[in-house]
Amino acid sequence: MTTQQNISSYDARFSSILGGAEYDELLLALDWYNEFESQTGLALKKYLQNHCIDATEIKVLEAGPGTGITTLELIKADPRVKVVAVDNEPKMLDVVKGRFATIEELKSRVEFVMADILAFLESCLDESFDVFASVYTLHNFTPDFRNKVIELISKKLKKGGVFINGDKYAEDDEEAHKKDLDGELKSYDKFDDVADEVSKTEGLVRADHFRQVREEWINHMWEDEKVKITVNEQIEMFEKLGFTDVEWGKRYDLVITVSAVKV
Repeated sequence: MTTQQNISSYDARFSSILGGAEYDELLLALDWYNEFESQTGLALKKYLQNHCIDATEIKVLEAGPGTGITTLELIKADPRVKVVAVDNEPKMLDVVKGRFATIEELKSRVEFVMADILAFLESCLDESFDVFASVYTLHNFTPDFRNKVIELISKKLKKGGVFINGDKYAEDDEEAHKKDLDGELKSYDKFDDVADEVSKTEGLVRADHFRQVREEWINHMWEDEKVKITVNEQIEMFEKLGFTDVEWGKRYDLVITVSAVKV
């Protein structure tokens, strides 16, 4: 089911070469990508086993479903899960809707909403979701916009609900953060290797595509640095908003998964 709402022009990074099905090409560079994505589903599964044994339905709000990789992880975590997936980028939403259109048994468990996440949260009743989950979305926002979104998430989660976010969180130690940055930059070099191979079989146009993808992801990384959030900043926000049981997962260069329970 898809609900049409106003489309925000706040962030159009994924409306062109990095958007849609091309987003999955990130897997060519980041060999840990699928493992990282799975951490969100594992965190949800762990939470449900400890907090929601008797619940008959688990309502999950997902911000920025991308091409549906995270959405599938959430669905797989527990048969009681139903997801409301919100994205303001039509190109990305078309891809994820197409992916779910081929999975009959899952279509009834996901509702897709085209909307700005802040506007959508403002339209929701307080304490209307059991879970908020997102991967690679919140880090794109400016600090002020991101803070507003997270504050609203805390209001829309039920007491005892969980916030799960797999995202870029900068280490507070500058040297450690620089090492993480260098690791991601090095990973993007794999696009050049792919381009060299593709040029032999599919021609220069396709090869140039992968070189352009590499350049776009690197530019995106430096844009992210301007609005980055640190681990300690997120911890302080959890404390301010009344979250507890904060757990950090395994770090993969710049990204890590965090979960926290609303008191």
